[in-house]
Amino acid sequence: MKIKLRFGIHFVAGLLIWLLSMGLSMMGTIEFVFPLLGMADGDPYYDFWVFLVFLVHIIACSLIFGWYFASPLSFIMEWVSNLSQGVYSPPALKRSIFTKSHKLRKPYQLYDEVISNINALSDTLEQAKQDRHRLEEAKKEWIAGISHDLKTPLTYITGYSTLLLNEEYTWSEEEKRSFLHEIQKKGQHLEALIQDLNVSIQMIDTQGPVPLNPKEANLIVFLKNLLADTWNDPRAFSYELQFLSEEECLSFVFDERLMYRALQNLLMNSILHNPPGTAIEVSLRKESNQSILITISDNGIGMDQETLNNLFQKYYRGTTTNSSEFGTGLGMAIAKSLIHAHGGQILVESTPGGGTTFTILLPSSETAYFK
Repeated sequence: MKIKLRFGIHFVAGLLIWLLSMGLSMMGTIEFVFPLLGMADGDPYYDFWVFLVFLVHIIACSLIFGWYFASPLSFIMEWVSNLSQGVYSPPALKRSIFTKSHKLRKPYQLYDEVISNINALSDTLEQAKQDRHRLEEAKKEWIAGISHDLKTPLTYITGYSTLLLNEEYTWSEEEKRSFLHEIQKKGQHLEALIQDLNVSIQMIDTQGPVPLNPKEANLIVFLKNLLADTWNDPRAFSYELQFLSEEECLSFVFDERLMYRALQNLLMNSILHNPPGTAIEVSLRKESNQSILITISDNGIGMDQETLNNLFQKYYRGTTTNSSEFGTGLGMAIAKSLIHAHGGQILVESTPGGGTTFTILLPSSETAYFK
């Protein structure tokens, strides 16, 4: 029963009981009580006593009426006031609003829906508060990690460049190449970090879908170029990369720059979080509904459930990587956002010791979001 109808029924019924009880009380007092006390009409204070009885009855009924209708409202108003001040638990009362059987007491049953809704709102706000706290803690940890990530390669770059510029010592060509190789590797780390930060800031600033610049291109050629770039990365030299596709040419409308970033993040995730020698396979096929399925799978160490649950969360930095100097905590979140911006979906399956598979489903050009 809706609260308006229930309140109206209770109010009318209460008012009728009030009037009926007043009539019976006045009649019983005048007809039976006063004669027993020797009071009769015409006595000097008879009207005063009648008025006094009427007043007492009004006060008693008003207190009962107010207790029944107003005490739950007072409780609700105090609870709402507490919510506005960030206190989400119900106001403390001397007597619980629930019976031992966990049912609302009679006066509060009138506002059952309101109390249930406020309780649900309270739980939601409390959960949101906890989520905000966890996010803030994650941000602090992420910022600390990013600061460390920036400081570490810069220290290497500064150190090696200082050694190379030292005129008091003549370095061999092999030593120079070693120093330059380290400087290049640390520079790549800084570049990846800055790219992730730029894309992340771009997504935050737009306050909506990621702006794309889609163009028609051969998806097979695009993937081969992406894999060639990955194969040429020194970090991938110790890994077995393979590309499989039954298609030789597949036209697709997409933003090459952002799709490159998304798939590169997924590929580098498989490289950086697995030991050397891991086999990584990228495959592409066209589904019966003309959608495109891209999978990136490896036979590496896999992920536990906690990592899977948080993999696409911003600021989350996994603990399985063998190269702690890499990882911004943004790569997977960026990859997911960019895939979604293209109207696609991304799924991940993984078990500890059983490898990881990323599945990307992209819509056909005919049903893509930009059409």
